[in-house]
Amino acid sequence: MRLPSSSATVLNKQHLTHFLNMNQFSKEEILNWIELMEVLKEARRKNALPQTFKSKSLGMIFQQSSTRTRVSFETAATLLGGHALFLSPRDIHLNTKETLEDTSRVVARMCDVVMIRDDLYADIERYAEASTIPVINAMSCDVHGDDCGNHPTQCLADLLTIKEHLPEGKKLEDAVVVVIGDASTPTASLAYATSKLGMTMKVISPMGYNLPQQVIDIANANNELSGGRLIITDDVNEVVGADFIQAEEWCWGRSPEEVSKRDVIFGENYVTTMELMEKAGPETKFMHVLPANAGGTQWEEHKEVTREVMESGRSVVFDEAENRLSAMMALLTYYSHPHHIEPKQEDIEFFQARTDKLLNSIFPK
Repeated sequence: MRLPSSSATVLNKQHLTHFLNMNQFSKEEILNWIELMEVLKEARRKNALPQTFKSKSLGMIFQQSSTRTRVSFETAATLLGGHALFLSPRDIHLNTKETLEDTSRVVARMCDVVMIRDDLYADIERYAEASTIPVINAMSCDVHGDDCGNHPTQCLADLLTIKEHLPEGKKLEDAVVVVIGDASTPTASLAYATSKLGMTMKVISPMGYNLPQQVIDIANANNELSGGRLIITDDVNEVVGADFIQAEEWCWGRSPEEVSKRDVIFGENYVTTMELMEKAGPETKFMHVLPANAGGTQWEEHKEVTREVMESGRSVVFDEAENRLSAMMALLTYYSHPHHIEPKQEDIEFFQARTDKLLNSIFPK
């Protein structure tokens, strides 16, 4: 005999969906995401957030460390009335004593939504396949090879930032976004989203460090329908006319030998300086997903961007970072809403009375 689960989210959901990559959404759906983020951001500003995640739990599985992703998800769950559980490799048995699929099934019995940051996108897809609750891809790391990593939660924050800082009179589809550096997971997600929206995106990298061909092919197919453009080049002069420049790092997680090699390959040509910002245009804004190698941290000298640019009036990087919170609030609201069960007042009263009666018999006054 199979006993029913106590999960209020219902384990055999109809139309269960996951947030795995930006290419799964249409232009209309992406615009809906942006509007939802705007509404929740304004609600937070007025301390009037709807409790869309009340009495719900978010499982947060991190295979790598994080600042913005962890803080934004955990804060979002709390602000919306719920709770978040941080699950590092030391805390759970994922892919060690327990299969990925078994962990997925167990967490689904106790949480309402789960986010996972993993080395491989294929692992996140496997986790989602076994899950009976919505799964959010909080970044998969390897952008190259057959397994194409991406960072869709960051992309939502990027899109909101772009919308908020558009030049006066410009529409979103008219924006020109330039990415400079080692094209990685945020660049892949941005390529999917901008090509769905009909925007122009340029990726400027040394030969061999641009987007993998499968991402380029998908973005180009989207652009055929949307009227957008994706330009792949190693020529930094392509920054001219950019509304936004987003610098991508090239050295995190590399051996000292590899960093030295990349320093030579990227050199000063692929560093975002104030001179490069001026070349791009007088109103060009600077973006970065952070952490940024602008000097004074792991490397004394700057790598992909100078501290001058980071601290300038052109920089919107901390607006961009804050918008991660709006993105996470939107994600938790969107993915928990379709499966929410509104409690009946008579059930609340019945179970309160029954619990009180039982407790009074156990602990007589």
